[in-house]
Amino acid sequence: MNEKEKKEAIDAEVVEDGEKKEKTEKKENGFSRFFNKAKTSVNNAILEGKIETSYNNQNLAFTIYAKDATLGMSVHGNYLNDEKTEMIIFGEKEVKNNSVIVNSKDNDAFYTTGTKEGTVKSVVDGVEYERKGTIISLDKNVEEVNVIKAGKRYFIYKG
Repeated sequence: MNEKEKKEAIDAEVVEDGEKKEKTEKKENGFSRFFNKAKTSVNNAILEGKIETSYNNQNLAFTIYAKDATLGMSVHGNYLNDEKTEMIIFGEKEVKNNSVIVNSKDNDAFYTTGTKEGTVKSVVDGVEYERKGTIISLDKNVEEVNVIKAGKRYFIYKG
């Protein structure tokens, strides 16, 4: 069926119960288009939230502390090997080298030595989703020191 025939088929009269009725296509107005786009956007945001929450609930919690940062950054992830030389976290995160990352469960601490892109998997309502992740290289040779904080400076405690 060519374009002209399609248009004629749409514009054709429809006969029901002996009465002639004109068939017209319902066009979407600006408000309904906006509402449908907004609804889709909200549904996508809700799904993304569920995917991240599901991943967080299935993995370990960590806090990353960077030099000169006021607060630590909370992340969720897991070790990629038994030696704990690499881990992966949800999302694309900027992690500075030589930051300290602490496992919230057992307080194991590591220095960060580099990052690269990776992917994580999360299951929501029986459906598996893949999302971007960050692979962090770890160094378990951390040195913990006892310090005295004096304003913005730190001094080794000798007592």
